[in-house]
Amino acid sequence: MSNKNIFYATNPAKISDALWQLMVASGVDVADMLIFLPSRRAVRSVEKMIVEKSGGCAILPRLVALGEGTEEDDIDDCLYADVISDTERVVLMAKLLAADACVGNLTTALPIAHDLVRMQNYLENEGIDAAQINWADLVDEKYATHFQNKARILNILSDFMAVYAADRITATGAKNRDIRSWINVLGRYKFVVVCASTASVPATADLMRAVAQYENGRIILSGKISGRVQDFMLDTNPYNSEYKFLDSLNIKPEDVLPIDVGDSAIDFMNYAFGNDCSTLVDDVVMDNVHLVCAPRESVEAEVVANIAQKSIAENKSVLVITPDAAGNQRIAMALAKHGIVADFSGGMSGSQTAVGRAILNMFDAWIEQKSNMFDKLYEDLNYNLFDTIAKIVDENLWDFTPEFVADDDVAIGVWGAIKNISDALGLADIKLDLADARAFVADAIAGVSVRPPMNEDAQVVVLGTIESRMQTADVVILTGLNEGMFPARGYENAWLPRCIAKQIGLPAADRKVSLQSLDFMNLSCGKDVYWVRATVAGGVQTTESRFLSRVVARRIIINSTEQEFILNQIAQQDFVEHVRLDYSAPNPPADWSDVYVTDLEYLINNPYAFYVKHILKLRVLDDYWVLPDARKFGTLVHDVIEHATDLRPDVLVAQLDARARDLLGAGNIVFFFWHKRFLQIAPLIATELSALKNSVAEIDGCVKIASRNVRARADRVWDGGVMDIKTGEVPSKKQLLLGNVPQLPLEAFMLQSGGFKIQTTCLSRAPIIKFLQLKNNNVCVVEYDAPTTQQMINGAVAKVTDLFNIFSVGQCPYEYRETSKPKYHAFDDLARIKD
Repeated sequence: MSNKNIFYATNPAKISDALWQLMVASGVDVADMLIFLPSRRAVRSVEKMIVEKSGGCAILPRLVALGEGTEEDDIDDCLYADVISDTERVVLMAKLLAADACVGNLTTALPIAHDLVRMQNYLENEGIDAAQINWADLVDEKYATHFQNKARILNILSDFMAVYAADRITATGAKNRDIRSWINVLGRYKFVVVCASTASVPATADLMRAVAQYENGRIILSGKISGRVQDFMLDTNPYNSEYKFLDSLNIKPEDVLPIDVGDSAIDFMNYAFGNDCSTLVDDVVMDNVHLVCAPRESVEAEVVANIAQKSIAENKSVLVITPDAAGNQRIAMALAKHGIVADFSGGMSGSQTAVGRAILNMFDAWIEQKSNMFDKLYEDLNYNLFDTIAKIVDENLWDFTPEFVADDDVAIGVWGAIKNISDALGLADIKLDLADARAFVADAIAGVSVRPPMNEDAQVVVLGTIESRMQTADVVILTGLNEGMFPARGYENAWLPRCIAKQIGLPAADRKVSLQSLDFMNLSCGKDVYWVRATVAGGVQTTESRFLSRVVARRIIINSTEQEFILNQIAQQDFVEHVRLDYSAPNPPADWSDVYVTDLEYLINNPYAFYVKHILKLRVLDDYWVLPDARKFGTLVHDVIEHATDLRPDVLVAQLDARARDLLGAGNIVFFFWHKRFLQIAPLIATELSALKNSVAEIDGCVKIASRNVRARADRVWDGGVMDIKTGEVPSKKQLLLGNVPQLPLEAFMLQSGGFKIQTTCLSRAPIIKFLQLKNNNVCVVEYDAPTTQQMINGAVAKVTDLFNIFSVGQCPYEYRETSKPKYHAFDDLARIKD
C-alpha cells in the first residue's frame, strides 16, 4: 500500500502546528472537518490554537477526544443504560470472593476484585472476552497449585459475571464501541484527521486504519518513527504500537511523510532509544535541555517553583509534568509558597482532598475509639452508606478535621464517588461492618479523580504524563525522572503466570514504559526543557530514570550550567533579611458618608474590616469556579420569598427547587442537601408570612443618628414591626440588648421614626422585631415584644452614636480586633495579622 495519508511532525513538540498545516492545505471548510485527538485537554488546546491562528474568532471543526484507554484512570463509568459500571462489578466481585475461605472478608477481597476487573478490562481492550476463556485448561497440572486454584476461581467469576451482566456491556466495552462507531460516519466529513494517537488500543487502531484508508483521511503520528525494525518489535520501544499500526497497513516507517514545523532533537532521541550499537560521528549538543538533580524530593519541588518563577518573570508559559500524585502535591505547595498561580486541572485523587481526608479520619477515629456511632446510624438508615455519611455531614454530627466545604466543586466529586459505591452495595445486598465500610469508602474516594476547572489565565500548568500529550509551552519541566516513577511500573498481573498472560492477550507490563518513553522524547524536543529528579526519595537513594541513562550513554552534552545556580538560590531562601512591617492601624480623615446597617456590625466588632469595606470600598471577588455555597443558598431563599405570591408550603418548595436546579444544574448532588432544607423551612415561611397582612418585602429605609444617615434594606416591614430572615443562626438576646448586632433594632428605629415609606399607625411607635430563623435542623421564630424591642433600639442607637462620635470626625485609628467569627477575617491579609 502506497502512503499519502500518514504523516509525522519534524518537531513533535509542535504537533499542533503540523495539524494546522494539514488543515490549511486541505482547502476544506473547517465546519466540514472531523479531528480526533488523544484527550479532552488536547481538544481544549487545539480549540485555542485554531482561534489564535484564525485571528481571534473561528468556527471550530468537530473535535473528538479518543482517550488513551490503557490506564485504569482513563476509563470513567459510563452512564448508558446498557452499561454495567466498573464500581458495580468490583463490589459484586468482592462479595463473591469474600465467600471463599482463603479470602474470608470484604476488606481483603476488595483489592483482589479491583485487580480482576482491571485484568478483564485490559483483556477487553485487546478484544478478548474473559468469559470465553477456559482458565482451567490454560493453567493445567504443570503449574503450581495456587495458580490452578486461581484459574478455577477465574472460571467461576467470569461465568457468573457474564450471566449477571446479561445484555449490559462494561464501561470499557462502551468506550471501545463509541470509538469504533465513528468508522461508520467518516463519509459525512470532507476531511478527517487522527492526531497524536499511539494506536496502542485496538479500538483506536481500527479507527486509525479506517481513516488512513479513507481518501480524505489523514494520520499524524505521535513522533518521527525511524530506526531498526527489530527495535520496534520490543515492548519497551517508544514506537512499538505505531510500528504495529503501520505494519497492519503494509506501510514502512520510512514511507511516513514529514510535515516541516522546524528542527528538533528527535533524530538523536530515536538513536538514543534504539539499540544500534554504532556511534554518531559527533557528540550531540542539546542546549535546550537542562538537568537538575536535587538532593531530596522537597528540594525538587522548590526547583520547579524556582524555574517557574524565573520563567514567569520573562513572560514565558510553563508546563510541568509530574508522574505521581505525591509529587503533584509537593509542587502545588512550593508554587503556592512563591505566590504562583498554577492550573492543576489534570486532577488529583479524592483521598488527597480535604473532604476525603476528613471522612477517612472520621472512620479511623471510630475504629480507634471502638465507637458504635456508624453502626447505629447505618442501621437506622436501612444500611444506606451514602445516606449515613450525608446525615453526619448535613447535621454536623461529627467535628471533621480538616474542615471542608460540603458543596464545593471538590467535595461534589467525592460525594458522587460515595453515592456510586453506596448504590452498588445496595444492588449487591451487602451490609458492611465498620472496618469494611472504611475500606469501601477509602476505595471509592481514592478512585475518583477530582478535576478543578481549567485556569485559562495561569502561566503554569501542572499535568500528569497522560494529560501532557499534544501540550507544549515556552518552558517544559519533566519531574520525577527516577526508575519506578518516570517510567512507572506497568500493569503486572498477579493471577496468572507471565507466559499465560501473554498467551491470552494481556498487554505486556512494559507497554507503559513504551508510551512514557515516547512522551519523554516528544516533550524533550521543546524550546527550553528541564529534566529534574531527586537523588533521595523517602530517605532512600534513587536510581535515575533509564531515559536519562540512555541519552547520557549516547554521549549527549546537556546544559548543566543552571543546576548549581538554582540549588544555591533555593539554599539561600532560608536566609531572608528581616524587614520590620508597619502594623499601625489606618488613620483616615473625617467620614460622614451614609452607612448601611449591615456594615455597622463590622465597625462594632472589627473597625479595621469596616475601614476596608466601607472607606476603601474593597470587596472580596467571587471565585467564578467555586460552586454555590451557604451565601448563595441564603440569596436564593430570600429572592424566592420576596417574589412569592402563593405561600403554600408545597408551592414554595417547588419554587425553591426550580431555582436551585437553575443555579446548580441538573443532577448536581448539592441539590440533595438543599432540597432537604427547603422541606424544613417552607412550612414556617408559609405560616409566618401568611400571618403578616400588608407587609412589604425588601424596602429601603433611612434614619439620622449623630448627624449621619444610616440606611437599610429590610427583609420585611409592616405597621408595627420588622422581620429579618436568617438562613443561619440569629443573634442572641444579649447581643441585641448590648447593641453589638444593631441591624434589626435600627430597622425598628427607622420604622419608629418614619424612615420607611409605608402607612403607619400608633403601632409603629412601639414596634416589635421578629427573626425568621431558617437554620439547618433548627427552624423557628424568635420574637421580641415592644418593651424588649425598645431596650434593643436604645442599646443599638447608643452604641452607634458612640462609634460615630469616635470615628466620623477622623483621626481615630481603625484597629484590628481578634475575633473567632469567619466573616470578619475576609481582610486579614491586608491587616497583616499573621505576618
